[in-house]
Amino acid sequence: MNHKISLHIPGKILPVFLFCLFLLLSGCATYYMQNEAFNSYFLQGDMASAEKVLDKDKKSNKNKNRALFLLNKGTLSWMQQDYVSATNYFNEADLFIEDQRKNIGSEALAILTNPMARPYVPEDFENVMLNFYKALSYLEMDKTEEALVECRRVNEKLYALNDKYPKNYQNRYSDDAFAHTLMGLIYDSSGDSNNAFIAYRNAFNIYENNYLKNFNTPAPKQLKKDLVRTAYQTGLNQDYEFFKNKFGFDFETTDKSEGDVIFIWLSGLGPVKAEWSINFSAVNGRNGYLTMVNSEENVTLPFFVGNMDRRTKNSFSNLDFVRVAFPKYEERIPFYTSAEVFINDSVSYHLDKGEDLNAIAFKTLKDRMVREMANSLLRLATKQAIESYTRSKDENLGALISIFNAVTEKADTRNWQTLPHSIHYTRIRLKEGKHSVTLKVNSPNGGSKDQQIDLEVKAGNTRYFTFYNMESN
Repeated sequence: MNHKISLHIPGKILPVFLFCLFLLLSGCATYYMQNEAFNSYFLQGDMASAEKVLDKDKKSNKNKNRALFLLNKGTLSWMQQDYVSATNYFNEADLFIEDQRKNIGSEALAILTNPMARPYVPEDFENVMLNFYKALSYLEMDKTEEALVECRRVNEKLYALNDKYPKNYQNRYSDDAFAHTLMGLIYDSSGDSNNAFIAYRNAFNIYENNYLKNFNTPAPKQLKKDLVRTAYQTGLNQDYEFFKNKFGFDFETTDKSEGDVIFIWLSGLGPVKAEWSINFSAVNGRNGYLTMVNSEENVTLPFFVGNMDRRTKNSFSNLDFVRVAFPKYEERIPFYTSAEVFINDSVSYHLDKGEDLNAIAFKTLKDRMVREMANSLLRLATKQAIESYTRSKDENLGALISIFNAVTEKADTRNWQTLPHSIHYTRIRLKEGKHSVTLKVNSPNGGSKDQQIDLEVKAGNTRYFTFYNMESN
């Protein structure tokens, strides 16, 4: 037997139905999928074509996505070694992001639809990575003081951001070990061993007390070498003996006819955001508490609603069964995971991992989701309250509001997708003059690729060299 199903849609609410249908058909694509052409060119290393696609996309430069537009423009300029333009874009992004954090004008629309209605505010680690890029740009332009300022700003930002979060829901990414490491390298290159030692020691403590446990990133061996050396150079004999015994090695003496090269290797591409959803059932408790429960994920979230206004409290009390959409990260595994520098095909220097941005991204997002669960449930409660009220007045319109609520319950899948997966580095010492060295990058399956690099070294000076392998699986 064939059944025909019909829904009477009055003419005055047909536009609402069509709008909902449009959202349903277009809302499935993630931000990464919507920018497939840009991402494809970037992955191929065709920065000029990627920039053309970005500039032609009028939506990318609108207020809602402008932060990402500026971050990508800065990255493209940096990749093309236009460091002046890169710093200009990153400076503009810095100011814009700060303004958006103060702007709550889009909150009402976000409550009625989803977080993508808001201007994008980068994740905390994205916010500070623009300072990292600025620091590298200033180093390329021989502006060491400006580079130091950007390193300091990384940790100042993280302290300020974390201070705004509830004490029980702060980020595990509360300090940046590699920013302290880079700060130490810059002080070191300027001959300030005292401040270099302090920065190296701060970095080591963060690796030991935070990065190793939360991001599986131990202190790099190069950091340990620099820590022992600068402790000795500053005459801090007690610290020198302590770290020398702790690490089991002494520092290598330097030759005045040599100069330093700091190799920084950016590996792979960071994760992209997709969407997942979790279903909750509501359990009314005592003393003004409402508990949202998901038995499959073993998640229990009690919310105190006793101090809310009557309308908001009723919205929560009427919740029965809800689906909450959240962003999730999907890793892009780098093809090359380790690297070393060869001098004259004999002496080799291994590059240590200093920052695992992929791991930081996953943990930072998880910490944020825990903090923002209440806001997500408030959004759903508000939408459900509007639906219930509309149904009481007009059943057809209430049905369309129900469809609208369903298709607009979307996660914000935007993120800065041109960041690297991880950052590695090492220090090598070379005699004054011109040198040709080999950077060899290795994949876990035994594959490798060599890159010949010509360097000119000055005795007593430090040069910074950054190389990026974006290949990812």
